[in-house]
Amino acid sequence: MTDLVMKNISKFFGAVQALADANFEAKFGEVHALLGENGAGKSTLMKILSGTMQPNKGEIYLKGKQLKISKPHDAVVNGIGTVYQELSLVPNLTVSENMFLNTGELTWFQTIKKKENILKTKAVLEQFAIDGVKPTDIVKNLSLPFRQMIEIAKVLARNPEVIVMDEATSALSDDKVQWLLKIARGFAEKGKIVIFISHRMSEIRTCDRITIFRSGTDVGVRKNTETNSDELVSMMLGRKISTYFPQKTDHSMEDAALEMRNINLGNLLKDINLTLKKGMVMGVGGLAGQGQSALFQVLSGVLQPSGEILIKGKTVKMKSPYQSQNCGIGLIPEDRGSQGLIMSLSIGENIQLPVLGKMKKFGVFTDTKRLKYLVKSSMERFAVKAPNEDIIATQLSGGNQQKVIFAKVLALLPEVILMFDCTRGVDVGTKVEIFNMVRELAKNNHSILYYSTDVEELVNICDKVFIMHDGKISAMLEEENLSNENIILALMGEKIQDSIKGDDYVASKNG
Repeated sequence: MTDLVMKNISKFFGAVQALADANFEAKFGEVHALLGENGAGKSTLMKILSGTMQPNKGEIYLKGKQLKISKPHDAVVNGIGTVYQELSLVPNLTVSENMFLNTGELTWFQTIKKKENILKTKAVLEQFAIDGVKPTDIVKNLSLPFRQMIEIAKVLARNPEVIVMDEATSALSDDKVQWLLKIARGFAEKGKIVIFISHRMSEIRTCDRITIFRSGTDVGVRKNTETNSDELVSMMLGRKISTYFPQKTDHSMEDAALEMRNINLGNLLKDINLTLKKGMVMGVGGLAGQGQSALFQVLSGVLQPSGEILIKGKTVKMKSPYQSQNCGIGLIPEDRGSQGLIMSLSIGENIQLPVLGKMKKFGVFTDTKRLKYLVKSSMERFAVKAPNEDIIATQLSGGNQQKVIFAKVLALLPEVILMFDCTRGVDVGTKVEIFNMVRELAKNNHSILYYSTDVEELVNICDKVFIMHDGKISAMLEEENLSNENIILALMGEKIQDSIKGDDYVASKNG
């Protein structure tokens, strides 16, 4: 008998059916992936398993025994642990206090045994190889990746029999993703069930089996060794696609769209020299905190470095995001909610916002007809899934929010587009659309600087990729040198020797 069975699960939110007779089965000793678009029902199903939601119908069995899970405590008692994408840590408490919140032993005076919990926390940090964090550290002072790692360790420390990882890698850098995948495999080898939800195909393909969800129900199960990415995406979308990644044709020209000469910014950027040609997709890689964010902030006018920046051969000064936009640079930011959209405004209002001052009749009156056409055509061009333009941004899925940002930025007709981890947190189907969009933009002579934490994206989407280490460009990869293996070597600071047009680029441990 299959060890975990969720049978005919249905869930309604008012008139909306999130799950419709959905079924899911997983075996002890496997890492089992759940794949589907945003809104397909994956997270709702796992919230029912973890007790944070109750189904309107359905049954759950573990080792042949039917479970009644009406609250999170019931799931914990039955050996089910869940790591959510949204952090549940209390920011003002220490790592130790969070680790054993509501579970730590009490003294005779009903106070928490702090010293014992600190020792236990230290042991957990060592067990899961979490370096750079102390049990007494205040959680709010930790970086987001470390907070996510603590969230993961908090659940795993209870040694559950069934472990749900619901987009647990979304806040992790590439090396930390490998850390988590290794832990997941280790728990499966100990005979446990690991249920893994991710929007990264490279992570999904490390799992043993994959259950695909579409429109609130399961549509198939595949062994990893008996399928490919194209089939999985086709099942997820309900239509056949030719390839997960689009065909990559180099449209770059000889003319430079953007040049950076001897750019320095304290310890953040050191001697950056870079040429982005017209029609080129230039990838940016590197472990977290190596200068990628500072580079994008410089080009978007937030930070002012020393050195020279040229747009189409002319030196420009960009002391604000407004000046950067006027120079023909558009930014697709990392954080949709705080940097990309005004979440309380509608789709139409967000798309119109950057161009309101430019669409005037006789230089005085707002040209509402042109604005409405812009919104309508943009929603069609970027396939924004919404009934109309009046839908508020908060009501959209992450993927559709990202499409609105593309529409908003492209309304300015930028020649250079900065994309900072633009597929993070969006579903696989939307990623396919974004990949095709990027290559189409390059074909139409836009120049793109494309940062991603996903190595496969860099290899399959970009014409060239440079790796940053300690604020410097430490490796440049192109053509036959551009591979997953070479990028990973460069990320790790290992020596690689690339010959590109007669020039040697070396990524070494000293940068």
